[in-house]
Amino acid sequence: INVHSAQNYIEFLSDDLLEGREAGTRGGEIASLYIASILKQIGIEPLNNSYLQYFTVGKKNEKERFLFAEESDSEQWLEIRKMRNVSGKITGEDTTQYVIIGAHYDHLGIDSSLENDSIYNGADDNASGVSAVLQVAKACLMTGVKPERTIIFAFWDGEEKGLRVAAMLLEILR
Repeated sequence: INVHSAQNYIEFLSDDLLEGREAGTRGGEIASLYIASILKQIGIEPLNNSYLQYFTVGKKNEKERFLFAEESDSEQWLEIRKMRNVSGKITGEDTTQYVIIGAHYDHLGIDSSLENDSIYNGADDNASGVSAVLQVAKACLMTGVKPERTIIFAFWDGEEKGLRVAAMLLEILR
């Protein structure tokens, strides 16, 4: 764990290029691919053969918050977004028990009504949280010790939209 790599993760995730990492947008997709590439680079295994777990959300009107959506029901939704969680693991001695360490990587995106800088970069919410989890993942792996339980490193999309996506991880583990 060091300041330099932590700072690099935060700077990339909060860069204007990612347009505030709003869930289900181009910036959010770039962030998810970046996080997955870091997990792969440091040697964290993908969860269920993939670092990315896709899901679809939608809302029926402007006032409603996003809800989990079935693609077959697409005609009933005013807006649909494809989102993704990112997860990796270090397999433990006991593969039936898990420790989950996570952070959401999405943020508020862009607000064109703001003057000067309209991008919500989200360095403190939650690029710093993602950076911390990546640092812990790297440190756990570098010990060379197989953990007692499987450790899952999870990065959630859609938290800023009010989604409770952590429960999806539990479904994957069943």
